[in-house]
Amino acid sequence: MLHFGIRGHEMIGLIGGATVEVGDPSGRDTERAKLEDDVKTTNESSISKQMERVLRNGIAYARSKGYTDIGPLRMVNNATWWKEMSFLGFMATIGRHLRVQEMIKRQSVQRRIISEVGIGYNEFTYQALQAYDFFHLHKTFGCNIQFGGSDQYGNIASGVDLTSRLQFAHNLPRIQTFGITTPLLTTATGEKLGKSAGNAVWLDPALTSPFALYQYFVRLPDVDVEKYLRILTLLPLSEIAEIVTKHNEDPSLRIGQHALGREVTDIVHGLGFGDRAHIQSRILYSTPSEGISYSADEIIDAFENDSQLKEFPATDVLEERLVKVIQRVTSNRSMKSIRELVYSGGVYVGPSMTRVNDVQATIQPKWLINGRLLIIRLGKSDLQIINLK
Repeated sequence: MLHFGIRGHEMIGLIGGATVEVGDPSGRDTERAKLEDDVKTTNESSISKQMERVLRNGIAYARSKGYTDIGPLRMVNNATWWKEMSFLGFMATIGRHLRVQEMIKRQSVQRRIISEVGIGYNEFTYQALQAYDFFHLHKTFGCNIQFGGSDQYGNIASGVDLTSRLQFAHNLPRIQTFGITTPLLTTATGEKLGKSAGNAVWLDPALTSPFALYQYFVRLPDVDVEKYLRILTLLPLSEIAEIVTKHNEDPSLRIGQHALGREVTDIVHGLGFGDRAHIQSRILYSTPSEGISYSADEIIDAFENDSQLKEFPATDVLEERLVKVIQRVTSNRSMKSIRELVYSGGVYVGPSMTRVNDVQATIQPKWLINGRLLIIRLGKSDLQIINLK
């Protein structure tokens, strides 16, 4: 949708506030469980906000890449027109133009008909409801293309067919309509991208933070990088080729994955979040040989509103024993566990990520970045940043 939008087409995001009551059988071996009203309301609101936010962030991202002829964005909910439609009204005006032979041929229906559980009338007619949604958007807003995942092929084809029939029946202009399906994103191993058990990737930052989203793409295997740079970013193909070439010179640096993570994070969460996540990643996984090259202001900006960033009066930290400072900024670590971590060489401090083995060590001015920012890493992934006031 974004690819069409940044080339001047109007984007229409459709939320199924009405059709959720029926349930789509596509890709399902059993009927979907009926959701409670409060769950449906929450899902409806969340999905609508997420779709609009990602598309608007994508538009801003596209502008940053030089796209200027960008079409408008409209969000709609099919509950607004279905609430005016009675069952008898639908059967009389729409149902007569639906052909059961075609509906039965749909793969989603065929799979369920031959299964042990069969298919309910509600799910069987789902394709008719989605088909009418497309006709309504075509007639009301001039929508001529419907997008969906490959599992939506049958529903989308029904929409194109019904729209053609209703154009003729209602003496409307005969405008050709189209359906476009896209394959589900999969990794090189065939797994659905971002949907592995226990490790799902969410659009909601409360469920998957911008940093976690960035890290997900940084961890992708090399074989997937070029494919996703082409699919999930708006980088020019020439620039992608340069990134891949540099990446292949030393794959251990994960240059391609870092570029991918930056771009996708900017699209999902907004411009600048990719750079913030990149800085967070570089600091968290920096080694003593690499050190930290960012200024205090850059680091504070990158960790703004993050629980890892804390403020303390300078007098409470300077010359204080390191183990006491660690205990103060970490609420879930005992002094015993902190001492053991120090003895085992698991504590790193300062811009050079100096390893500290002495439990009597005190905070040194040389550990501060720009004289006011102290970074402490505990183990591999627990980062504490203290801004001295």
